[in-house]
Amino acid sequence: MLCKHELGPSNDWGISRVLTASSYVEVATADDAWTCSMRLLAMSFDSVQTILKNFARNHDWPVNALIVGDADKPVTEIELHRDPSVTHGVPDVPRCWAAVRRLATETGWTASPHNARSMGILVGLGLREGYAPGAPQHEPSEVTSRLATAGTERTCHTARLVSARLVGSEVRDHDEVGVAVRGQADLLPVITELADRFAQDRFVVTDFTGRRTYAMKRRSRG
Repeated sequence: MLCKHELGPSNDWGISRVLTASSYVEVATADDAWTCSMRLLAMSFDSVQTILKNFARNHDWPVNALIVGDADKPVTEIELHRDPSVTHGVPDVPRCWAAVRRLATETGWTASPHNARSMGILVGLGLREGYAPGAPQHEPSEVTSRLATAGTERTCHTARLVSARLVGSEVRDHDEVGVAVRGQADLLPVITELADRFAQDRFVVTDFTGRRTYAMKRRSRG
């Protein structure tokens, strides 16, 4: 399901709280901006998540994916991206392509690298406050309402944000409902404002214009 594609100039958000640039700080960065879309025959979200978790375990490759659509609908597309980590680092782009080739061989999924953007930014923004399953949950419409005040060159898709990483002998995984926002780099202040409103601990920016990828972490409120 799409949050919305092309949004108009209306403003139903009300008066936004002014967000200072210090609300989030860049904590990890990597050269280059890499994503890869993969197409697959319709599968359940749980099946796709299991495949990605097993891939992370079997090949020690950190999976970070935007699974397009709602969890109760069949999955036909995922978009892989990188997430720089202060503790674990991040795989370089050649290793990412090697992982995609292996994943395609094992699953029959088709890589579509030509779908990647060459300009602007991509951000997967979570909608749940914190990590507890019962935490307050925001709606994609809250994102589209705010984005409607920030120009016209952007898209917003409902997506599940999925990650899985092998740490020792254990796979640590996470998923939550979110949105995949694409737009020009000047959209970042609005995305940061939304992240703060949704109490997001961190988010990752794939910056195609700047040819880099970086993680933004929320500053402590203490």
